[in-house]
Amino acid sequence: MAPAGPRTARPLLAWAVVLAGRGAVLLGPVTLPAAAQADGDGRARALQRGARLYAASCAQCHAADGSGDIGPSLRDVSVPYIDLVLRTGRMPPENRAGEGYGGDWSDAERRAIVAYTAEEFGLEGEVRAVAEGDAAVGRRVWMTNCAACHGSTGAGGVAGGGTITPEIAGLDPVTIAEAVRVGPFQMPAFDREQVTDEELGAVAAYMAEVAHEEGTPLGLTELNPVYASGVAFLMVVVVVLSLLWMGGEPVHFPNPTGGAQRPGHEEGADP
Repeated sequence: MAPAGPRTARPLLAWAVVLAGRGAVLLGPVTLPAAAQADGDGRARALQRGARLYAASCAQCHAADGSGDIGPSLRDVSVPYIDLVLRTGRMPPENRAGEGYGGDWSDAERRAIVAYTAEEFGLEGEVRAVAEGDAAVGRRVWMTNCAACHGSTGAGGVAGGGTITPEIAGLDPVTIAEAVRVGPFQMPAFDREQVTDEELGAVAAYMAEVAHEEGTPLGLTELNPVYASGVAFLMVVVVVLSLLWMGGEPVHFPNPTGGAQRPGHEEGADP
């Protein structure tokens, strides 16, 4: 057999280069694109921060593994539920562990805790953006589903069993949408058959509109059951005090001869 000439050696050399390159890829370290690596590093830092915040402010009540101790288990809730209670400041209580994380949660802290609990406890769901909606449509949806407990303008009120409902007007759209979907505390949850995603955006638009309405000099925008009870109580107090004041004052009856007749000095009596 004749030795391989130059034309035969070139394809063999090319294949050797290709195989060597593939071996280097398989055996050597894999370098991620810069953007993907930065995103991974950012998530790792967020999870570490969330772990520190959870240990300092949440684990005392909900246990380190989220199974619950003084407080309920966090393994039975969803990601939007965790995000909601942090957005509204309902949890944790004001008196925290004192590890330097006092005050209201910042957006970065809230996102870190949500990411950590979702990862660590296997929670489902996500924090979703809310589309813009029509305030007029939102008013109709609100009056049908929400006004009975929260008042016609979202100023709060009284629900069944004497439960005081919080003010809704002025809350951000994501908070309103999460509350509707998860039904926090005594509030019922509304699924997408009861309130669609488009209607959620409309409700948020209506709440944003009424939040800018001017109220009375006392700051009232509506006379909901809470304020109505207070006004009625003040009126009763005013009437009672007025009657007591009038009952303690002497009454001067007119004298037929002119002038006022003093009590205890009847006409013709000796002075």
